[in-house]
Amino acid sequence: MSQWYPPEFGMSFGSKWTKVIKILISVNVGIFILQLLFFSISTQWSGGKPVGGIEHGYPDPFTKLFWFYPPDTFGNLWLWQLFSYTFLHSIYDPWHLIINMFALWMFGADVERTMGTRKFLTLYFGAGVFSALLSTLLGSESAILGASGAIFAVEVAFAMFFPEATIILFIFPIKAKHLVMIFAGITALNCLLPSGGNIAYYAHLGGLLYGFLFVRYEPRLWGMIEIWQAKQREREMREGVEIRRRVDRILEKVNRGGMENLTKKELEFLQNASRKYRKWQTERKA
Repeated sequence: MSQWYPPEFGMSFGSKWTKVIKILISVNVGIFILQLLFFSISTQWSGGKPVGGIEHGYPDPFTKLFWFYPPDTFGNLWLWQLFSYTFLHSIYDPWHLIINMFALWMFGADVERTMGTRKFLTLYFGAGVFSALLSTLLGSESAILGASGAIFAVEVAFAMFFPEATIILFIFPIKAKHLVMIFAGITALNCLLPSGGNIAYYAHLGGLLYGFLFVRYEPRLWGMIEIWQAKQREREMREGVEIRRRVDRILEKVNRGGMENLTKKELEFLQNASRKYRKWQTERKA
């Protein structure tokens, strides 16, 4: 059971930081600086001509390698793009990075403290992968970059853990559960009635769905896994008892008449039993 911490929304910046949140924000900002650097170099190499953004085609080689672009991700098997695209942001709109990182800072620490670090990272990166896949399944072949899908999942998780928490939206106070409902409504409307632009609404929808499903059903999933693991251990114990009985009988035969008294089948059984014992010992140590 994870320890519960009440959410804090004061202006004390220290209350919002955890080690994971610091690392995620630092990596996102650092990669954004790399994007700007590669963009500048590519522009210089192209004779001062601007390098195209998402809306103009391929950008610089760095972004092209790490954003999510289905023809490359699946056609060229650049499968790392399913994860790496969440660390890239639009160099044409710094607010893309700023808003995402602000939301991660605002909601991420409380969600991580509630879920635990391992589950939080599973939520965050799982939402990124799910968002990209859902966008592709719904027919989009556009390039995607940004942590928005993962951030939406974190926001949904926060609203499910702390539905009555009050958040200041611009100057208006609003409960977390109502804020997420508004986000979900706007996202669904834009998916049904595309308004153009360069916003990956399908990816946003993926983040919302994944966040809800993860928080709602993840405990059941882990419960099923624990039951399966317990049954596996029970089966191995029964198998181990039976193997020991057969090994004891074979060793008694060896004591009476030596190894040459064993059949080929009995020798093979001893070898297989030895391998299984070593495997079980390695798994226990791990």
